[in-house]
Amino acid sequence: MRQIYSLVQCALIGLVLTALLVPLGWLYAKQTRQEAAAGLRDRTTSLAEPLSRTLAAGDPRALDRRLLDIAGREHPRVAVRRPDGSVRTAVVGAGGQARLRTSSVWRCEATRSQWGERLLPAVDTRLCATAVLTAGGVPLGELMLQQSADGLRSEILTAWGLFGLLLPVGITLCFLPAALQRRRTLRDLDRIGTTLHVLAEGGFHARSAEHLEGDTLKKLSAEVNRLAAVVQTSMEDRRSFLADVAHQLRNPMVALRLRLENLAPHLPEEAAHRHERLLADVDRLDRTLTQMLEHARATPADRSTQVVEVCGLVEECVRGWASVAERRGIRLKLKMPRRAWGMTRSGAVEQALNVLLDNALKYSPEGGVVEISIVSSGPRLLIQVRDEGPGLPDSEREAALERGWRRGPFPSTGIGLSLAVKLIESAGGRLELRAGEGRGLSAQLHLVAAQPGGEERGPGSESPGAAPLSASGPGVA
Repeated sequence: MRQIYSLVQCALIGLVLTALLVPLGWLYAKQTRQEAAAGLRDRTTSLAEPLSRTLAAGDPRALDRRLLDIAGREHPRVAVRRPDGSVRTAVVGAGGQARLRTSSVWRCEATRSQWGERLLPAVDTRLCATAVLTAGGVPLGELMLQQSADGLRSEILTAWGLFGLLLPVGITLCFLPAALQRRRTLRDLDRIGTTLHVLAEGGFHARSAEHLEGDTLKKLSAEVNRLAAVVQTSMEDRRSFLADVAHQLRNPMVALRLRLENLAPHLPEEAAHRHERLLADVDRLDRTLTQMLEHARATPADRSTQVVEVCGLVEECVRGWASVAERRGIRLKLKMPRRAWGMTRSGAVEQALNVLLDNALKYSPEGGVVEISIVSSGPRLLIQVRDEGPGLPDSEREAALERGWRRGPFPSTGIGLSLAVKLIESAGGRLELRAGEGRGLSAQLHLVAAQPGGEERGPGSESPGAAPLSASGPGVA
């Protein structure tokens, strides 16, 4: 793009200079031609008086000597036409010697007409001027001087050549300061762009240099620095607030778990399983809260991905929702290979899957089935949650992923799906909502597949020992 801009700039400068130099060259040629013609006319007029006296004296030899002297000294073609129509002409031959001849040809008018049609004289063209020879008011004849226009042609061509050389020189002189200024401006803009890039990556300490070329860039740099300072202050306040929230929420969580642990000796044996599930739910809630707070506090530069075994994470999440599904009379169906690895950020899959399972169980009818499956397909890993609820029309699926969207009679904050989208996208994946088979909704988490060693899986790879797994437990089939 920068090269195209430079070419366009050079073309515009060239057009402007051409528009100036072409009329200038035309005016120079015209002026030079007029000056040459005027000089020849003046010379003819100055020679007319002495030739008139010589012609009035009636001495033909004196006239011939005068004509030979003019032709030999100034190298024009000199001709005198007498009243009887005879033309006496003195010309300079190839050897530089002037010679005389008599003829009846008088060609000054034809040569002048041909010359007058051209801006640049043609090769072997002659300039012509005439003057009347008189004595005492009585016409004695006519004088004609002809001079080669080759010198004039060479002078005009030389001037045009110089004008042609001025074109690239002028383009260079005009473009060079603009190019230098443009280079400095682009360098300063690159510095500002680098600062903005660092800010976008979470480096809120970055500042742009304010000693830049031009008042506009200085103002822009100052505004960028002011924005960076505001963002840095806001992020620091936000992190401090979230740290306080995490501290205030984690203490009740610890107290709640201690109370549940103290209840263990007082519970009958048949309630031991439910007691363990309660402790697991508290641990999961505490872990989820901690991970969400860490996600909110982290900068983009801190959100690195890692290779995780996805099947274990999904199975643990499904077992955590088994008691909820059992109370609502919904069956959880889990299909997955023995092992599957994906690239994700710590806690992103669990939190996003919890949101999807919560929605699926909320909208599924009593006696329905929620199916969770993991499918490895080449470089992608698909986690799918399908329910048998009312589903969503095509027009609402995109809107459902936006913050604040609500639907149905159930209480909702409108941030669950939008939070799941951010969690998965921060791990390099994406979340899609599609129509279920026949009815319901299919929520799909797309992750980057990986190998246990940490490398991304290429096309054609499969999970080792891939086979359906049937998980047992309350509400899980």
